[in-house]
Amino acid sequence: MTLGGPRCSEEALGRDEPLFATASLVSAWLLIEQPGAWGPDALTESKFPEDVMRELQRRSGNVRILLIRRRTEANGPSVFFKAYSGGGGVPPSLVSVPMPDPSVLLDVDLDTLAYGETGSGETIDHPIYLVCTHGRHDICCADQGRPLYRALSGVRADHTWEVSHLGGDRFAGNLLILPRGDYFGRVGPEQAEPLVSDYETGRLDLMRHRGRSIQPRLVQAAEHFLRESDDLVGLDDLTVTDYRRTDHDNAEVVFQTPGGVVEVRVRARQQPEEVYLTCRAEQPGHPVLYDLVSITRVANPS
Repeated sequence: MTLGGPRCSEEALGRDEPLFATASLVSAWLLIEQPGAWGPDALTESKFPEDVMRELQRRSGNVRILLIRRRTEANGPSVFFKAYSGGGGVPPSLVSVPMPDPSVLLDVDLDTLAYGETGSGETIDHPIYLVCTHGRHDICCADQGRPLYRALSGVRADHTWEVSHLGGDRFAGNLLILPRGDYFGRVGPEQAEPLVSDYETGRLDLMRHRGRSIQPRLVQAAEHFLRESDDLVGLDDLTVTDYRRTDHDNAEVVFQTPGGVVEVRVRARQQPEEVYLTCRAEQPGHPVLYDLVSITRVANPS
């Protein structure tokens, strides 16, 4: 994108690009507290020991590694979090571990974390809120993320962190809530308190919900259309019981809902027009959009 040109988030908002079905596909997370500046590649361009990070990246497999920080004075040793967002019959979980020295991270079993074994640490029984403020990666994340972080810190100070690049820069301000792995986008400071208050009582802000990270994007799309159709805002209102990808762009997803079993068919397609997907993109690309094909009520409760 041309330096000094329109921001990618402004462009996406201007063309009314949908938010839903844009969450990254991730089940397991390692969040490492690292204060100070982050370069465009936060994991290797910060004050974090490069040898430790390189080894963690080598071992990471299916675990997403992110840096986190707060803009407040530290009250003790740094920490890291291990999180699992669910799947494979394992419920979401989150633990916090002190990090007196970064080398302790090399003892984390990333292979078992990928399958939901968060291991030792202090169990966290509340959500944590991760706001992408990674301006060196994309300026929109700073422009939109920092006001959101300040607002959210004002209402959930102990549970809120800045986080490195989450993806979907054009949807800033971006918010990830763990351990469930719910992504939200275009969250302004004024929406911070009502969004998290609703979330903590088990309700989703459907207008800003990008999807849940443990679901493929075709499933995220199907869930969005069904929730929107039936006004299902509860976190646990839907359970995926079957997912069939009939070809590259089409899927059938079966849900158990409070009203019975429902099959949703969805289709993916590329937006015909090329657009810049991030402020740092050197070439334009085609966003993927999703269409509802059908909603079929398969069965009703007796």
